[in-house]
Amino acid sequence: MRDQPLSREAIVIAARRIADADGLSAITLRRVAQELNTGQASLYRHITDRRELLALLNDDLAQAFPVPTGGTPRERLLAQWLGAHRLLLEHPWAAKVIVDASSATESAIPFAEAAMATFAEAGLTPETAAHAYRATWHLLIGHVINEHPLGHPGFDLDPARHPALTAARPHLVSADPAAEFEWALRRLLDGVLGGHR
Repeated sequence: MRDQPLSREAIVIAARRIADADGLSAITLRRVAQELNTGQASLYRHITDRRELLALLNDDLAQAFPVPTGGTPRERLLAQWLGAHRLLLEHPWAAKVIVDASSATESAIPFAEAAMATFAEAGLTPETAAHAYRATWHLLIGHVINEHPLGHPGFDLDPARHPALTAARPHLVSADPAAEFEWALRRLLDGVLGGHR
């Protein structure tokens, strides 16, 4: 017996639970219906198909992206992008939904607007702010999607042929994802903002 009436919100919450536990591929309408203790046909009164469900998941996630308001522009940018990275680490499936253009959502606009406005407040022109936003976005998504950099375990390296990679390998495979992203983000912002703070 369901604890609450069936709704789009309940369906999205159930889908998020499934994705968090078993990954994006585990989300099927049948599995969501089982999670909600209902029949699959009941879901069709609220959503049309799996594609719409993934779009709703993306919308739900986008609403959770941080939009900091206090501090200097640089502090706000750090808080915004570090917060987005934490959110995506909490939901490892999410980056794959985000990069699917078919699930684009207007709920992501406040995040983008805040970032662009903060880059502008830091002294960047609209063109440079756009480059900075794109670079920071790609850094974020790349760090979440790329689970192992070049030199990950699984390949034997010949130190004589690959001395630089052999020396760096322990640092490539043992990096803390949050610390690694923060290191890269700080350096990207240092380069983009320059003397602007």
